[in-house]
Amino acid sequence: MRQNPTLVKAFAESLPKTYSSSFDWAAIAEHATIALRRQPGHAGVGTCFVPRLPGTALCVIADDRPGLLAAISAALVNERLDVIGAEAYTRATSDHRREAVDIFWVQRLDVSDPRRPLSPEDLRHLETTLDDLILEHYSPRAVHIPTQPPPARSVATETVVRFIEDKGGLLTTLEVETDDRTGMLLVLSRTLFEQNVQIVSSQVRTEAGRVRDRFDVTELDDSPIKPERRFVLQVAILSSVQEAFGH
Repeated sequence: MRQNPTLVKAFAESLPKTYSSSFDWAAIAEHATIALRRQPGHAGVGTCFVPRLPGTALCVIADDRPGLLAAISAALVNERLDVIGAEAYTRATSDHRREAVDIFWVQRLDVSDPRRPLSPEDLRHLETTLDDLILEHYSPRAVHIPTQPPPARSVATETVVRFIEDKGGLLTTLEVETDDRTGMLLVLSRTLFEQNVQIVSSQVRTEAGRVRDRFDVTELDDSPIKPERRFVLQVAILSSVQEAFGH
C-alpha cells in the first residue's frame, strides 16, 4: 500500500534519531503502515525488508507498557520463532500515548528450512497470540522456555551483566553478554519486568553463539536506576539465566 509521505515523515520524526539512522525510507514506510492500521490497545504485526541481519524482519507495534517486551518475547517463543536480533524504540503519538516500535529478526525453530518466510497466516496467528497476552493478564512465568542441549564449550561461556552510565544521567544502559539460547530474550525481559524496571529501548545481537543485549532502562516512574538497585538487578538476571539454562 502506498503511504502518504507526510505521515511517514511525521512517524519517523516521532522516534529517536537512532531509529531514522537505522532504517531506510521503505522500511520506515512499512512500519508507519502497521502503526496506522492497528487499533489502540491491540498489537500490529508485519514484515519489513531490513536485510542487515539474517532471518525474517518483523515489526511489532503496540501501546507501550511495563512488560511489553516480555510479552512479545513470549509470543515469539509460543510461535516457535527464535530471535537473532532485535531493536526496540518508543515514541509519543499525536494523542499523547506511548507506542512501542520493535523490530525482531527471527527464524523458525524445529523445521527443515529455518529461514523460510512467514506467511500472512503466520503473521495473523502471531498477532492474535500477542493480543491474547496483552489483553489478558499476562504472566511471564506461564511461558515455557524450550529445553535445549547445553551449547558447545568455548573460550567465553560466562554471563556478564554490567551497567553503563548515561552522560545525561537520565537513562541507565544495562548490557548482558551470554551464550545464545532460544528464549534468552524472554528470560531477560521478564526478569526486568518482575524487578519493576521499564525498558525504554533495546538492542539485541547474536554473533558466534553469543548474545550481546543492551537495554536502556529506568524505574517505572521514569527516574534513573540508582546505584544501590543495580547490584540487585545484576543478581536477579544472573539467577534467572542460571535457573532457565543452568549457566
